Amino acid sequence: MNFNIISKYRILILIIAYVALQIFLLYQFGIVTNFEATKYIDQAHNLINTNSYTTSNFLFYSTQILLIAACIKLKLGFWFVVMIQIAANAFSLLLFHKMVIAITKNKMVAFGATVLFLGMFYYHLYNVHLFTESLFFSFSILFANYLFNLKKLNLATILITVLMLAILLFTRPTGLLFIPATLLFIIFRFGKKRALSLVFLCVTGGLILFYIILNAALNSGGEFDFLLPYIEEHVICGVPTVQHPHSITLPVNKNSVEGLWQVILNNSDLFFGLAKKRFITFWGVRRSFFSVGHNLFIAVYFYSLYVFIFLGLKRMLTYYLPETIFILTYIFLVMLTVLLSCDEWHNRFIFSILPFLLLLAAGLFAKKKDVVS
Repeated sequence: MNFNIISKYRILILIIAYVALQIFLLYQFGIVTNFEATKYIDQAHNLINTNSYTTSNFLFYSTQILLIAACIKLKLGFWFVVMIQIAANAFSLLLFHKMVIAITKNKMVAFGATVLFLGMFYYHLYNVHLFTESLFFSFSILFANYLFNLKKLNLATILITVLMLAILLFTRPTGLLFIPATLLFIIFRFGKKRALSLVFLCVTGGLILFYIILNAALNSGGEFDFLLPYIEEHVICGVPTVQHPHSITLPVNKNSVEGLWQVILNNSDLFFGLAKKRFITFWGVRRSFFSVGHNLFIAVYFYSLYVFIFLGLKRMLTYYLPETIFILTYIFLVMLTVLLSCDEWHNRFIFSILPFLLLLAAGLFAKKKDVVS
């Protein structure tokens, strides 16, 4: 194999492979407008007819709903939504390739990591679904790329950062998990050059904002009952694992930070037992209802990543500490969300951290960051 030719034409090869994958997905699945997509389509119609959502929780899915509503209003068809999702995903893939080059200083490693990224078929499958995942996944990479290239902290960069965080938050409520990760990144990147009092003020204000938004998201209505996964012992969301549900009553609003704390405090054995099972399910990725081939593919894929991450984490922490702290914080918070609630049927939660796992895995080949004067 001539690696020089591959290196020279790697972007073209990636584009051809990406287009082929998207054509296959569209041919095989078409535009998926059922399942979860029906919620967003219904809300888009409701927004057009009444200028409001049926419940306030849909505010945190506004990016997708507004896009669908615009396509309905302008009679563009759902093809337009899918094309935007595919375009955003393609752009994020190129940015991912660029980030790996920045970490490894090696174009072939970046090419291999991007091919591996493309190879996770189930991640890119959401491009043809009218779900919120496709845009959220893409925006996550766009935001990380912007943050990792941040050279100075001033009013303009702060406003752009806040705007991008807001877009993530209003694409999916889990966008709020980027707030603590971003605060820690700023501290480790710029904290040494700023007064301790300003850093403390920034962190305090950010954490208060995180708490307020989290409580608002938990208490915004919708069909998800945050107590139900404990009453019926859900490991996979919506799938009870006990025949006789527990009787749990709370002195506070169950859909709140205080409600979750009360569950943990007063039902610690139940919580830690479920947390252990959810932890194994989340990182184990396999499902009893998947085919043998499906389970083998995702197990080999993710378990190999875990080995690469373990071997390369020290280099990442040495050469790219702020970026690694950001990635690890976000991964930890996504995992914590699963431990506190339940894991998703099709591994969607771990797919949200897939590009960040790949970046950590690429850390095995990390080179020292270029010094910028």
